[in-house]
Amino acid sequence: MPLSSIVIIVIRLFVLNSLLHDLTLWTSILLAPLSNERSASSIAMLYAPAVLLLVVISGLWILAPWIARLVSRGADATISLPSLSRYDLYSFAFVFLGLLFVLSSIAEAINWLHYLATVFHDTNGQDPRVQNLYQLTRAFLTLAAGLVSLLGAPRWTKKLLAYEQKHNVA
Repeated sequence: MPLSSIVIIVIRLFVLNSLLHDLTLWTSILLAPLSNERSASSIAMLYAPAVLLLVVISGLWILAPWIARLVSRGADATISLPSLSRYDLYSFAFVFLGLLFVLSSIAEAINWLHYLATVFHDTNGQDPRVQNLYQLTRAFLTLAAGLVSLLGAPRWTKKLLAYEQKHNVA
């Protein structure tokens, strides 16, 4: 398998990880209450990081083959991976990404569930700390993305391979 193909896989894994962070930003933005006194520029600044990240990761996804050719220019050696196909590598990548997400977020998600249960029980949901949903949404979105990646690895692998074949990605 050419080195450029492995670079494409790594870049796209990075893009999927970044997409999870962008979804967390969007969730936090959309769940945050907007005050009536915000100006258009302050609202634009609220959305700017999430929009910028979405543009960057979309560009990385599209430019992955070009970046791979640039990185491996002059040294696009064929790496011998006996009996491993692109399907095997993509499956491994999705399982690895899923495990990484699940294992890195399960403790935080359980901790947040306990915290929220305690706060809602003790204060009837009136604790102002509950209004900050950044940490909560990150933990649960990471956990959900990990489960989707783990459980959907075969389906996502087939979709990526079909995309590559359709677009003749090396």
